[in-house]
Amino acid sequence: MKKLRPAVVSDKNNFRKLWDISFGDSKEFSDWFFGTRFVPDYCALIEEENGDVSSEVQSMPVFLNVRGTAVPSSIMVGACTHPDYKRRGYMKELYTYYMNMIGDMGVVLCAHTPAVLRTYFYVGHYPVSDTAFIETENSQGAPVSEDTAEFDLETNISPLLKCYSLASQKYSGIVLRSFADFKLKTSDYLSCGAKCACVINDGDVTAYAVYFDDENGISGEEIISLDELSEQKIVNFLFNAGKGRKVKVKLPPETKSEYNDGIKTVKPRNVCGVANAPALLKTIGRNLNYTIEITDAAVERNNGVFDFSGQKTDRKPDIKMEIQFFAQWIMGYRALDEIINSGEAEVFNSKAAQEINKMFPKVNCHIVDEY
Repeated sequence: MKKLRPAVVSDKNNFRKLWDISFGDSKEFSDWFFGTRFVPDYCALIEEENGDVSSEVQSMPVFLNVRGTAVPSSIMVGACTHPDYKRRGYMKELYTYYMNMIGDMGVVLCAHTPAVLRTYFYVGHYPVSDTAFIETENSQGAPVSEDTAEFDLETNISPLLKCYSLASQKYSGIVLRSFADFKLKTSDYLSCGAKCACVINDGDVTAYAVYFDDENGISGEEIISLDELSEQKIVNFLFNAGKGRKVKVKLPPETKSEYNDGIKTVKPRNVCGVANAPALLKTIGRNLNYTIEITDAAVERNNGVFDFSGQKTDRKPDIKMEIQFFAQWIMGYRALDEIINSGEAEVFNSKAAQEINKMFPKVNCHIVDEY
């Protein structure tokens, strides 16, 4: 009989075997990845009676900035099922188990970037941030400002971290990176041969891009800026670096940056699941005198009527919604009145709903980290 359980250190080799079968990353990346990002307590698996690991979920602990508050969270780095065990509903079982497991550990949210956005809708993981893309198949180049140049990603990350920390204050959902977190992330990029460019004004980095330059062209993986002009400068740098080749850059959803013959799109990119709704309300609910009823088919602790300090209550709910819409609203991705108007929330107290809508407005949501 198969068994669902948390991972332990000795599972690392089996995790990597299944990872390599499923994802096809380079040996260099896998060596680095499993040397630095395998955190057993934040991983779960299905083990077959014969000892095979048939399905696995990997994640890492992070803090997400939710409406200006640091929330204990995890970020999914990989989930897969062995080809011999597919089409048995394993991933739904494992994700339900995993979400309850991390909730027991004090983790509140789980963010990740599915290859196919709808993959985890069945466990209530819905989009909570968008990403803008500008791309062209044959860049014609662009003017490059004198204050924009290559930057050594290995030697001094402090100016980049300062830029990231300041810029991240603009977004809900973004990972709050310490120096150690930022160093780990840059090491992640460097393991795949990443480069970096910066805009520097008065000694400070006002924008940077971590990007890849290979046979496929230029791929701008992480672009962070403090202002619109600096962002446009770093975008120009990338399109110039890829002159005559394909260029694709990822940007925050509200970006004003353009490229003359580039195609610009904005689409949902990251999803988030709630492992502990009462804890989330306690963290950012401001102890408001309202009540909300939440329903969740995957995580039992999320079901019930709660006040905005996260306590279960016998009071009648002012509003009611399923967990996925609660996540989208509380993160700031969608306004409460938008969810109500689409029929995805019930209102039992119109005045309370109007006041809650004002207290928790829609905000800019952006998640840079994809694993």
